[in-house]
Amino acid sequence: MREVKFPRIWVTACGRPGDEGQIYALAEELGLPFETRKLVFNRRFWRRSDFFQVTVENVDPALREKTLAPPWPDLLLLVGKRAVPVGRWIQKQSGGATRLVLIGHPRIPAEAFDLVFTTPQYPIPAGSAVHVQPVSMSRYRSPPKTTPEERAWLDRLPRPHLLMMLGGSTRYWKLAPRRIARIARKLASRAEAAGGSLIVVRSPRTSDDVVEEIERSLEGAACGWRVVRGHFPRFATLLSDADQLFPTADSVSMISESAITGKPVGIVPVEMTWTGRILLGRKVARANRKRDLRRFWDHILEKRIAGTIDDPVASDTPNPVIEAALEVRRLLEKSFGKLPG
Repeated sequence: MREVKFPRIWVTACGRPGDEGQIYALAEELGLPFETRKLVFNRRFWRRSDFFQVTVENVDPALREKTLAPPWPDLLLLVGKRAVPVGRWIQKQSGGATRLVLIGHPRIPAEAFDLVFTTPQYPIPAGSAVHVQPVSMSRYRSPPKTTPEERAWLDRLPRPHLLMMLGGSTRYWKLAPRRIARIARKLASRAEAAGGSLIVVRSPRTSDDVVEEIERSLEGAACGWRVVRGHFPRFATLLSDADQLFPTADSVSMISESAITGKPVGIVPVEMTWTGRILLGRKVARANRKRDLRRFWDHILEKRIAGTIDDPVASDTPNPVIEAALEVRRLLEKSFGKLPG
């Protein structure tokens, strides 16, 4: 029997939950062994010119020497602009043998990569290897098994369960505590009218100010309600349990994860920061090369993949990681022949 030779696959991890969720979703969906290479960036990352270089000078020197060393990978999965110079450097060290697959916007010609998977908030680069996905890839392929403790916690809250998922402020967008709290109170009133409950879950990016303002606004609410501050119940459990989902608009990953459940989804609006008004402008500009979430929101609402808090929409949007993994496997099989799985 012929011994199967597996390609050597590296996955770059950068510490951003949304980015890492996508890249691990793709790596796991491949069904092939892979290794993780942790990237910690130094201050050179902020030098814009480094985005366009072939270099590892923007990576912490200790990690650089320890983890970025031969044997070089046959396939390198990258996510985000910070990893692009590193990926190109690794490909150069391999003599051009390493295949590069990027999740996100390359900011350089797409021809530098074998495959690019991107979503509509980015200005879409031209190229035959570019795949524009309707939502981002997710690791949540199937509901997790609920623990007895989680089941008891959920059963104490009457149904239907409305789940409000909080992201956090970014350079261009902010979660204004009072506005978000007003929306939470509105959802609590809706839950009360339906005889159900509101569950609010924070993320690592959510500020304490937002959480505390929501808790104050919900004091005295007639419906059942809970604010989940920690890791119990698990986010995946809450996602699979909920009857309606309300992610804040700053989080493409939470909107995407919500949409692929097939449940009604209503996007919670966020406000633009002063920086956003200056750098993005009041309207989406085609010439603007920056990541603009309004492109993604327009796409989601137009295609009825999700709706608003007043008009939640359920769709049959599939998890794009399935098709993405097939594309990557086709790429690998050009060099390695038919792969198992």
